[in-house]
Amino acid sequence: MPLVAIALISAALLAYEVLLTRLFSIIQWHHFAYMVISIALLGYGASGTFLAFAQDRLRRRFASVFALCAALFAISAVGCFVVAQQLPFNALAVIWEPSQLLYLCLLYLLFTVPFACGATCIGLALAAFPSDIGRVYRSDMLGAGAGALGIVAALFMLPPPQALQAVAVLGFAAAAVASLGAGSERGKWRTAGYAAAGLAALAIPHSWTGLRLSEYKGLSQALLVPGAEVLTERSSPFGLLTVLRSPTIPFRHAPGLSLNNPVEPPPQLGVFTDGDGLSAITAFDGRLEPLAYLDYTTAALPYHLVSHPRVLILGAGGGAEVLLALYHGAPDVDAIELNPQFVGLVKETYADFAGRLYDRAEVRVIVAEARGFVAGSSERYDLIELPLVDSFATAAAGTLSLAESYLYTVEALEGYLRHLRPGGYLAITRWLKLPPRDSLKLVATALDALARSGVAEPGRQLALLRSWSTTTLIVKKGLLRNADIARMRQFAEARSFDLAYYPGMQRAEADQFNILDQPYFFDGAMALVGPDREGFFI
Repeated sequence: MPLVAIALISAALLAYEVLLTRLFSIIQWHHFAYMVISIALLGYGASGTFLAFAQDRLRRRFASVFALCAALFAISAVGCFVVAQQLPFNALAVIWEPSQLLYLCLLYLLFTVPFACGATCIGLALAAFPSDIGRVYRSDMLGAGAGALGIVAALFMLPPPQALQAVAVLGFAAAAVASLGAGSERGKWRTAGYAAAGLAALAIPHSWTGLRLSEYKGLSQALLVPGAEVLTERSSPFGLLTVLRSPTIPFRHAPGLSLNNPVEPPPQLGVFTDGDGLSAITAFDGRLEPLAYLDYTTAALPYHLVSHPRVLILGAGGGAEVLLALYHGAPDVDAIELNPQFVGLVKETYADFAGRLYDRAEVRVIVAEARGFVAGSSERYDLIELPLVDSFATAAAGTLSLAESYLYTVEALEGYLRHLRPGGYLAITRWLKLPPRDSLKLVATALDALARSGVAEPGRQLALLRSWSTTTLIVKKGLLRNADIARMRQFAEARSFDLAYYPGMQRAEADQFNILDQPYFFDGAMALVGPDREGFFI
């Protein structure tokens, strides 16, 4: 019984499933990764149906059929991906172009084939050795676990297209081992052939498997600019990082920058995560004056409410929020970043360009998951900041509507508030969306977090500020005083920002600069702090 071959094909199947989630995230958007589970189940279901009718004939030639199906898995894993990239599928046009639904169905069918081939190997083994189901199942589970963990480790070392080739090699290895188990002279020749095919899979031209991103992704659009060039790529399970330089039309990444801003931002390198989610590494020579433009963003508001704060930044990225904290004289800045390769770009690869920002005495960079760090820390801060980490393009297109983020749950906000010093602030910046979505959802979440923390009047501890494209919610650990509100109003008026809510605000004060048909944000916030908030949810 070819237990090793079963483990190998199971490892290949699970590795392929995990890898497809990364490939779909890069080529389209992250929420397409959820398709992979249904595609895999469809493939397994098709295999089960096939075996229900054909297992009697196939069991008599178990070794050769197993090997053939494993080889077909390897071929189709790469081949179907190559074909799928040729389809003119545009996810953003599904609603108004019926042809896109056809392309979506074709994608499902294409990616079902590898799973059906691989699942046939497993199903056939279970059917062929009914007295040894326990051993077959054990090999299947061990292989699946090894494949899932192995592909995650491989993605730290290999770009996704090369990882796809590695999955194909696993499939051919399973075919070779199964043929070797046949014991005949013909089986030995087949083993050699499958082994040679596995080696050939490593030599597949990059032009075949190179990723073709949606033309509507930020990276695709940026590369249309004459002179734009990719400087560096870094791959990991956390994302594919692409560093871009654009000398003709330079990057000026400052989300929600006030139209009153008088300072030109320094040169920047654009950093795209999975072809989108733009962040920037900003040129920094140690002087704070060129950073004054950062004070004209909504994220700067809390620095006008607390002087020289000790700051925790949950999502350091390229370091813009760290620069903002340094500009305002923060003596201690703890910057948390999940992706170690992003930290490496700022700290090592482009350290000179970034002014060795992450090596400064005031800055401590920690590679960790944000909520995990907060839960395990005993530190207290004057300001905890959750910066904007999504791209405007995906937010405007609505492709984040299926994205869950555990950074913004009631429990998460409760944890952040516990780590604030008395009078400290929690600041969360998001893209402005119409009709309002994220911003009001955050207001409701913050109100619940405050109420669960024992605050009797949570509406008196938060405020909402908006620019033409971003919103910043601030939550104080304590009551917002008249002096705090006066500083907020002064900050907003100087930058032509609109306060959408603060305790005691009147409807006539809303939408002074960035005027909407109705003061949606103010009305929504007032409904949430009012007695009929449940009716507003409905």
